[in-house]
Amino acid sequence: MAIPNYDNVSAAKLIHAFVPISRLNKGEAGKIIDEVKEDGVRVIVKNNVPECVMITVEEYDRFVNLASHPIKIEQTLEEEARRKAFIQKIRQNVTPPIPATRKLDRKLVMDEIGPLDIDEEAVKNLRRLG
Repeated sequence: MAIPNYDNVSAAKLIHAFVPISRLNKGEAGKIIDEVKEDGVRVIVKNNVPECVMITVEEYDRFVNLASHPIKIEQTLEEEARRKAFIQKIRQNVTPPIPATRKLDRKLVMDEIGPLDIDEEAVKNLRRLG
């Protein structure tokens, strides 16, 4: 069974995750448990208010495991300092672009250079430090 990736939850999947408590009262607990095993999560709603969350045992174990490993602030600060130093080093070795002397058409430029591969992690780091 695949463990769901909660970072990529679609709106439709999120809406589908809400289950009225009346379904439990009608004897549909087994069916809801099967839905949890298939989709990964269900939020039980009572009077339109979320009351509890149903997840698989595997997901629960993963959360408990993550919670039992405390974050070491010193290590995190050290890693952040190393990241900042690395980005500063990159910035020092990059020559700023020459200002354009003529107006260019975006489509012509994109056709000429082709598709770009972007390192999204580096972009996030630069935005965070900027």
